[in-house]
Amino acid sequence: MEQKERKKSDVSRSGIRRTIVFAVAFVVLLALAAAGISIIRGAHFRRSTAELSPAPVPGAAWNATQPPSDGETPEPTAEPTEAPTEAPTLQPFAKTEIFVDGRSVAVIASREAAEELLLSVENYFGSIGDIPADAVTEPDCKVELWPAADSAQSMSYDSAYAYLTGEDTPLRYRSVANYVEERIIPHTETVYEDPKLMRGLRIVKVYGRDGLERTVYRTVYLNGVKQQPEAAETYTVIGPVDGETAVGTRDYGDDFVLTPDFGSNPVAAYSFDFISPVKGEVDKFFGPYDGGFHHGIDIACGAGEEIRAACEGRVVSVMERGAYGLLVEIEHGNSVSTRYAKLSSACVSIGDAVSQGDLLGYAEQGAEQAHLHFELRIGGTAYNPLKILSAGDIIG
Repeated sequence: MEQKERKKSDVSRSGIRRTIVFAVAFVVLLALAAAGISIIRGAHFRRSTAELSPAPVPGAAWNATQPPSDGETPEPTAEPTEAPTEAPTLQPFAKTEIFVDGRSVAVIASREAAEELLLSVENYFGSIGDIPADAVTEPDCKVELWPAADSAQSMSYDSAYAYLTGEDTPLRYRSVANYVEERIIPHTETVYEDPKLMRGLRIVKVYGRDGLERTVYRTVYLNGVKQQPEAAETYTVIGPVDGETAVGTRDYGDDFVLTPDFGSNPVAAYSFDFISPVKGEVDKFFGPYDGGFHHGIDIACGAGEEIRAACEGRVVSVMERGAYGLLVEIEHGNSVSTRYAKLSSACVSIGDAVSQGDLLGYAEQGAEQAHLHFELRIGGTAYNPLKILSAGDIIG
């Protein structure tokens, strides 16, 4: 009996031990699982916090309790910090730090105030001294705006403006002004005798004109102080053309008689169709007169009579020209042109395109015998206009 009781007691104790072991193991497993979850949650929390927290930004702490007086350089309470390298995210009313060439120079209460401050400073340096109003002013240094640290002390707008426009300003503004000087390039006039031309005949081979040279100078100002001006560029706008005129020396014989068909044939003009600019009688022909030379024909007409284009072309001259009086000249092409002189008024302007028969102006008024002086020129040389006009247009 005792042996049986002993065996039952051993079995009971063994079951209790197994139950305790299982219980302990279960508790341990629960503890380990809870610890793992805590570790994962802690790591996730730290990662989320790191992603949401902004990176620290530097700020130069200016002594706000003793702001600098106007014109004085403020004393920073710490060495200026270097500009951060990442792109800033600035809110309009966030405290803002101004960097010049990578160094902190001021902390302003808001981004908008900082931008307005820099614009005012630029306008100041672009208008001082004798800088011309049309000069272009730009920073000659790197200016940046960054978010300021919460601990950074702000300067007042007036103090910052006084500092940034003062003698010790870290800013550099470059103003560039251009101005132009022009110089006339004179031309020469050459007159020579030509024995092939009849005496009194004067032919302009080349019409001379002056040229124009232009120099563009650039003047640089740094913070309003004028630097040495430099010649930026010199160029020729239009070159000079030297004039050339031939004067005839060939004498006419004693038996010379001027006729309406005097002169050489204007071959280049034969490809055009001409009409008389006004109907009337020729009272002076083309050719030599009393030691001089008449370069066209004079057609008698009534005072104020309409003068019309002999051929289509483009108006190249409308001007008062010495003995010609008021003159209109038309180019027809192939170096052929016609001139209409002794007008009282003109109805066309330089550059106008005209057709044959278009009104050019009116004959002179108040003359005892009004007339139109009409010329034909090819390459500047005068030819007898009667050689290109039909007989029915001219009386006499």
